[in-house]
Amino acid sequence: MDVGQGTANGLYQQAVAGTFRMERGAAERCAAVYTRLVDTCLDQQIIDSESLHRLGGFGGFVSAQQLQEGFLAKGTAATDALLGLKEAALRMAAAYLHAGGAIEEADAMNSRALSVIGEAVE
Repeated sequence: MDVGQGTANGLYQQAVAGTFRMERGAAERCAAVYTRLVDTCLDQQIIDSESLHRLGGFGGFVSAQQLQEGFLAKGTAATDALLGLKEAALRMAAAYLHAGGAIEEADAMNSRALSVIGEAVE
């Protein structure tokens, strides 16, 4: 499910190509909004959503087990969506940093975004 990763990647590619540029200070402030979203909101929501992967107490009936499986699938989908949002936010931050000429910082932020992809696979 694409929850913004495509848009973020497109903006990042524009920054790398040099078609998206901005003043460094403004770029750093924009990037800070996205990193703050990840650090103060998304990381905790991801941790909280992982508790939905271990639901119990539905009973032994087949219908109850089916209901439990449905909720588990929704919990997994919620975690996947949150991880996608995290990746997109970090890629947006990387795009702004690159557009502002903060290449080393942009590369570090892009590495963080790429590491989120690894989290989704685990």
